[in-house]
Amino acid sequence: MKGGQTNEPVGGDGGADAGEGPVVSEELLLRARGDEAETRCAAYESRIAELEMQLSAAHEALDASERRRQIERALGESDTVDVETARLLTEAAVAQMDEPDVAIAVEELRRRKPFLFHAGAAPAAGRGIAMRPTGEAAIDSVELDGLAERARQSGDRRALMQYLRQRRC
Repeated sequence: MKGGQTNEPVGGDGGADAGEGPVVSEELLLRARGDEAETRCAAYESRIAELEMQLSAAHEALDASERRRQIERALGESDTVDVETARLLTEAAVAQMDEPDVAIAVEELRRRKPFLFHAGAAPAAGRGIAMRPTGEAAIDSVELDGLAERARQSGDRRALMQYLRQRRC
């Protein structure tokens, strides 16, 4: 045939190699895609594990915050004198419980350490408010200024406390 119109494949030896060539290339391509997919899958799995750890940490922080809010609320309702100390002791007690119960922990703390709580209807003097001894007259502003100046110049703590007591009244 003239003009190059033959039915034989180009390349020579009858087409045996020509049929296998694209198949091998396709297998290599599929294998490369599989390796790439496995690599991406491993990266996704590690990212999922990292996100699960972050989620767990966020849940723990949220639970701790909620427990702290409950403790502070219960301590506020129970008329606590030293809230910070009572909160720390209550948190420690709640952490040791099998089934955490803030109300039980606060009542146990009130029973074991009553000095952390106000006693019923205690007078103002019993609530940590310093009162002027009875019979002491109110001080005028000139004398108060003198006490302030003496405390400032001397740096003596007793002079400062005397000034602060007089100023409060």
